[in-house]
Amino acid sequence: MKVAIQMYSVRETLAKEPLATMKSVAEMGYKYWETWEIRDVDDVPNNYGLGGLPADEARDLLKELGVTVIGSHISSDSMYNEKKLEAFLDYQQAVGCWNPGLSMDFFPDVAFIKKWGENMNRIGQMCRDRGMHWHYHNHYHEFQVYEGKYVTDWILEFTDPALVDFELDTFWAARAGVDPVAMIERYADRLVMLHQKDFAKNAPQKMNLFDGIVDPDTPITTFEAFRHTDDRCFAEVGTGVMDIQAIIDAGNQANIPYITLEQDKTQLGELESVKVSMDAFRKYSGIEWQ
Repeated sequence: MKVAIQMYSVRETLAKEPLATMKSVAEMGYKYWETWEIRDVDDVPNNYGLGGLPADEARDLLKELGVTVIGSHISSDSMYNEKKLEAFLDYQQAVGCWNPGLSMDFFPDVAFIKKWGENMNRIGQMCRDRGMHWHYHNHYHEFQVYEGKYVTDWILEFTDPALVDFELDTFWAARAGVDPVAMIERYADRLVMLHQKDFAKNAPQKMNLFDGIVDPDTPITTFEAFRHTDDRCFAEVGTGVMDIQAIIDAGNQANIPYITLEQDKTQLGELESVKVSMDAFRKYSGIEWQ
């Protein structure tokens, strides 16, 4: 696998000094980027983590930096707005992004997932028509069990493998009490990227949020459920308790092309944080640096 970065990891620094931040990230060795939807005060997307640059200027800068955009995330609110969705896909196509996707959604029941899957397939076809793929990215609530299956199982059952890929966030899977390596093996034929960070050694919570912190049997349908997560549980790659070498090995076995740093929260400065993770990635085997 190759190492990538979700630029959300440096969002505050990027907002203050976009060009300098992008150059710093590229110079650290992050040559594959995943971007995300940034919205202005009117809730209208005005750029996608590339310094507010129009697509043609962003494409030129990416070429100068030697960077490829491998993915990008849109919010569910914007996905359900056809105008915003079209603008998002047009921008991603223009900058050379090959696999945009949905960062998160909420699933009240299986009937909802089935209907939702139809829309995901529709968007997947829109991407296919543009020469791109489409994916979904998990958090922890997708590993709740509905009618005997993980929500993730239902998501993949109700979406077309030819149109909808899956990006497994190993940290959030672990926070649901499941083994990330087992999930890589389970979903290998649908996975196109992994998201990676680490779980802090001195975390103030148990890793499994469903072990006395969040009720596993009550469907999680709002962002309120994320108030239960303590920011101090997030750690840089290689500094926590996750078996990241095993994750890399499983990812390579499944032929997943990218392991993508996404540092949701950090106790360090953002650039320091992503450098710590890059330094750690260089110590693992099975990473392709060419």
